[in-house]
Formats: sequence, C-alpha cells, structure tokens
Amino acid sequence: GFKGAPDAGGMVELGYEIAPAHRGRGFATEIVRGLVDFAFADPAVQVVQAHTLGEVNASNRVLEKAGLRFVAEFEDPEAGRVWSWRRQRGDERARADRG
Repeated sequence: GFKGAPDAGGMVELGYEIAPAHRGRGFATEIVRGLVDFAFADPAVQVVQAHTLGEVNASNRVLEKAGLRFVAEFEDPEAGRVWSWRRQRGDERARADRG
C-alpha cells in the first residue's frame, strides 16, 4: 500500500511484502504495477517512490518492471544502506517495460 497521502510535491511512497511461501510467482510485480497505476489515477500524484535495502535483490527487479528507476543511495539509521527508486508521471520509458 501507500505510506500516506501525496505530499506537497505530489509524491507518494509505496511499500509491499510478499509472504515467503508466495514469492517468485509474479505477485509482487502485479501488486506494484497496480499500485503505480492507482497512484497516477489521482491527478495530485506526480511521483511514486519506493525504497529497498541497498543491495541487488528481487525487489529491485520488481520496481524496475513497474517502471521505477534507481535514483539514490543513502544511509538509514535503522535499515542501513538504502536505495531509493522513483517513477514520475509521464515517464514513457516505464511503459515500454510493461510487456
């Protein structure tokens, strides 16, 4: 789901988790694509953002498939190294990945 309503700049952050027994079946990709579509159906939303642990993992690929792009790495006091991912409204490159 979303971690709140769009902020003043029109950004929403999404989060998701798939139970281990159900991973590897494409559920996360479908969920994230649906969340992105749902977010951009609201004209107030200009950016969808997500964060992953700062390492190559399955969530990175899920976000890429939904059209999000890596934008930054930062240190989180609780999680350690974190990667930030974003997709902006109108990002046509992202739609090409939906095949």
